[in-house]
Amino acid sequence: MAIQAQLYSENHGFPMFGSQDLIMDNGCGVGLGGFNHFSFDLQQKQQLQLQQQQQLQRLQQMQNQQQRNQQNLFLDNGSFIASTMKNNPITTTNNNNSHLPMLHSQSITSQFEKQRQEIDQYLRLQNERLRLVLQEQRKQQLAVVLKRIESKTLFLLRQKDEEIAQAANRTMELEDFLRRLEAENQAWQRVAQENEAMVVSLNNALEQVKERTPFGFFNNEAEDAESCCDVNMEKDEELIQEVVQEETEENRGVLEVCELEKQRKLMMMMVCKGCNSRSSCMLFLPCRHLCSCETCEPLLDCCPVCTKAKKASIEALIF
Repeated sequence: MAIQAQLYSENHGFPMFGSQDLIMDNGCGVGLGGFNHFSFDLQQKQQLQLQQQQQLQRLQQMQNQQQRNQQNLFLDNGSFIASTMKNNPITTTNNNNSHLPMLHSQSITSQFEKQRQEIDQYLRLQNERLRLVLQEQRKQQLAVVLKRIESKTLFLLRQKDEEIAQAANRTMELEDFLRRLEAENQAWQRVAQENEAMVVSLNNALEQVKERTPFGFFNNEAEDAESCCDVNMEKDEELIQEVVQEETEENRGVLEVCELEKQRKLMMMMVCKGCNSRSSCMLFLPCRHLCSCETCEPLLDCCPVCTKAKKASIEALIF
């Protein structure tokens, strides 16, 4: 009974294999070091091993104490038998021969069985407590892991949403830029088509002037017909009309003189208005005046005939 009371007192005072200390040290089983405390570290395992060794030592001491008690009980029984044999030698001899070994063996066997059952029950209880503590600790660790994973996942999702929004904005900007480029391309195509049409019309006008002009020179009649300056056109027409009137009024000699004068005037009209020495070969746009040579054209910002701003110039090929 003393051994049993000692076992129960040890059982009620057992510190659950250090589980309470582990819970207090880890803060309900959860460390502050992240994933390094999600499993038992080396220190916790060593504490558990030390506690188990202490429990085994206690059990060994209990077994040794029980063996000593049994030996003392056996010695007490032997002394008791010896004393009874002195008082009743005949009776004790008969009882010793028949009942003493049987009673002694039964008592020892029953005590060993009882102690074995108590030790097994004690070990099962401690194993169950340890299993519950480990299970609770594992649940808490899994909860912390899931919480950290959830926060990390939410952060990554927000980051990806921001990247998607930036990509969408960039796509919209690129689409807008592409639309502007297409509109600009269409505008340049229209300008090119207009310029091509203008070149064709200018070539036609030059061909007509070439057909009408004698000695391969141009007069400003066709040029001013295509020009946008009405004043210069009227002046050129009046000049041509004067030349024609002179041809009809004068005789042949006079006609020859007039023809030479006409050619001289045409030559003067074909002279570059910038240097007054070289022949005009550059056609100014949009006024369409043939009034500058190739050397003077870069130096002129406006037409020297009508003083209209120059937007472009084309070289006229005169054969």
